[in-house]
Amino acid sequence: MAPNMFVITFDRPGATYLPGENISGCVTIALSEKKSARDLYIHLKGEARVHWTISESSKDIDGNDTSSTQHHSATEKYFSMKQSLLRRSTEIDRIELPEGESTYYFSFQIPINIPCSFEHSTGYIRYTAKAIVDIPWKFNWWTKSAFTVVTPYDLNTFSDQCMGIDDEISKDFSCCCFKKGSLNVRIKIPNLGYVPGQFITIEVISNLKSSNIQIIGITTKLIEELTFHAHGSTETKQIVIKKNKSQGPIKNYHETKLNLYVPSLPPSNLEHCGIIELKYRLHVVIHFNGMHKKIDKIYPILIGTIPLNTSPLTEWTPTNDTRPTAPIIDEEPSISTSIKPVPVHGHTESPERRTDLPGTSQPNFNKFQLPNQPVGWNMEPPSYEECTQRADNIKDSDDSNSVYGADQPFAPRYPVFNFMYYRST
Repeated sequence: MAPNMFVITFDRPGATYLPGENISGCVTIALSEKKSARDLYIHLKGEARVHWTISESSKDIDGNDTSSTQHHSATEKYFSMKQSLLRRSTEIDRIELPEGESTYYFSFQIPINIPCSFEHSTGYIRYTAKAIVDIPWKFNWWTKSAFTVVTPYDLNTFSDQCMGIDDEISKDFSCCCFKKGSLNVRIKIPNLGYVPGQFITIEVISNLKSSNIQIIGITTKLIEELTFHAHGSTETKQIVIKKNKSQGPIKNYHETKLNLYVPSLPPSNLEHCGIIELKYRLHVVIHFNGMHKKIDKIYPILIGTIPLNTSPLTEWTPTNDTRPTAPIIDEEPSISTSIKPVPVHGHTESPERRTDLPGTSQPNFNKFQLPNQPVGWNMEPPSYEECTQRADNIKDSDDSNSVYGADQPFAPRYPVFNFMYYRST
């Protein structure tokens, strides 16, 4: 007899936490009849995994074509914590789970110095909770859910790496030793440190001196660069996060501003993870007609969770499709207000339910205030939006097909600031 319902519920909408915080919640089971069990426990774990394959072709001793596939994988473990949710003495071997709905509470403290949640098809950093009902002489019941850990990345700590760009480039055009023209380009970027919710404004000023050469387009891209490590081998990936283009033909003297919106993204570097590296780059490409080589400039950029004190007001007016839509996490969430016991047979208490767990009052989660912000500036707390990079499921190699929730997709949530409200009073 399988349960009618077997779910894990976290104490926060979106299930997003900081390292070192308490994570609380409950496990709810709905049964059509009583069930004898040895134990009901919950297992929280955090780990990183990478895996990729390389196919190689060769010839055997007879000259026939053969192919082989090499697997590269690595794992990092961050924590593994278990907790029994049944109150029982050591003399009692079994406990009876009641008919109907029953709720069992848990609370853990997440370790510090752990990396931010991250999902990609080649590797991930994932935090999960799995509840298990240990049934004697029968198959156990499992249910599983993932939660997000956001490791703070304060751009003010790296302010020396976030200084703006004012880059000047000169290019001469020639053919068969004859000069056909010249170009001077100035690329200006106000700073190189941003948080999700901001717009990156790239200003390009071009001065072309030629009668038969044209600039046919200026393209800007926000690129995510990934490097995965496994026992001496590496795999690299590039993802275009956002792209904008000024379409030509462009006048000989031209000024343009291209804006790139920073969506929900994991912060740079993935600190405390040794098998996945994450960097961001800005590409500015100037395209010409004919066979003339394009100008391709690359600038490193940092994506953080706490904005720079001196972050300028965005010049782009946010629209409905770019404003944060995820609910704002409560400043002081508590299990007493967000999770309520489910009545069973007309009452809410039973000897089997855990109601004495410590740490149900959560610390203030609103830690994304601008440090030493100038008088008159106000920053609204961020909302938390799902990242576009998601896992198709959260099933591990040791999970059977009977694990409830393991086949569900999961996308981490990261803080997204609404700079529409970031203004001087």
